[in-house]
Amino acid sequence: MSDASALPFRIIARTRGRALHLGRDGSTYGCVRQTIVRSSDHGATWSPVTRIPRRGVRRVLGATRLGARLARYEVRACVQLDGGGLVASNREGVYYARPGDRVMRPSRMEVGQQALSPPMCVYAGPGNRVVWGEYDSRDNHGKPVRVFVSDDGGATHHVAHVFEGGSIRHVHNFLFDTRLNKYWVLAGDVRHEPGIGLMSSDLKEVEWIGRGSQVYRAVEVFDFGDRLVYGTDSELEPNRIVSLDKSSGKVDEIQSIEGSCIYACRFGKYYAITTSVEPSGVNRSRMAALYLSTDGATWTRVFQAEKDRWHPVLFQFGSIVLPRGASEDDTIVFSGQALAGLDGILATATWG
Repeated sequence: MSDASALPFRIIARTRGRALHLGRDGSTYGCVRQTIVRSSDHGATWSPVTRIPRRGVRRVLGATRLGARLARYEVRACVQLDGGGLVASNREGVYYARPGDRVMRPSRMEVGQQALSPPMCVYAGPGNRVVWGEYDSRDNHGKPVRVFVSDDGGATHHVAHVFEGGSIRHVHNFLFDTRLNKYWVLAGDVRHEPGIGLMSSDLKEVEWIGRGSQVYRAVEVFDFGDRLVYGTDSELEPNRIVSLDKSSGKVDEIQSIEGSCIYACRFGKYYAITTSVEPSGVNRSRMAALYLSTDGATWTRVFQAEKDRWHPVLFQFGSIVLPRGASEDDTIVFSGQALAGLDGILATATWG
């Protein structure tokens, strides 16, 4: 790990909100509670685009920042499709909007008798195909975990794959590998459950490249051709940035990091990874950090912020939240969650 002191890291704009997504058209998306906002000038200014319908007790609690944190009253995931449509999720469901829709509509699901567990991440693959897997942070008691796809802009979703009950706890994310014409699937969480696997383009077949170890527990990965680079997401073991050989599944440690990695994205030439302050007997740091790299091999910690005084389980882990996806601009956009002086703030920054 190199020292950040050689190059200045500057926060150049701050506003209220949470980072969400780097769009295919160069836009950056965030949210203020259930309202999705967009910036077309790399985070300098933001405008409302659409919102998830507000309902239930979360809406009442969400009137204050602490209440919103307690209720997790926020947009959990968002992805922009070609043509400008959006698909988003919160802890109640999945929604979609056509360009110009001021309120998102609930997506139609084939769920059968098993209640839906909304996703942690939503991914847009080739042909505007929306792919996501069920996510539940609790022990799912051996329930099957379903993978859903949508081919109509998020209006309807059908089950493409079912992981056998007890085989994984939940799905974290997907990434399409254009060279292999397959999807990487990232699953969690403990014992035999964590894994990184390849799924066929129709999502019916899966081959695990590595599983059953915390080193294969990831939420976001970078594709470097013959290898994947990612930060591990574990409260059970010290975390690290690692490189996984696609052919053998062999993992090499690049460097240690102070906390679990939940967020990663690319800003132009910069690959970005952040850490979270999660209650853990092995990851004791109270600082959440932002790391940048231009090659995936050398990472520099450029910014850090301290967990605030509120309970980490009730009022959220301390996290530097990155938008998911990739942009072609070097401007860095992130937000703070449960961090002193940064909670609920959407920031724009430069490095160098």
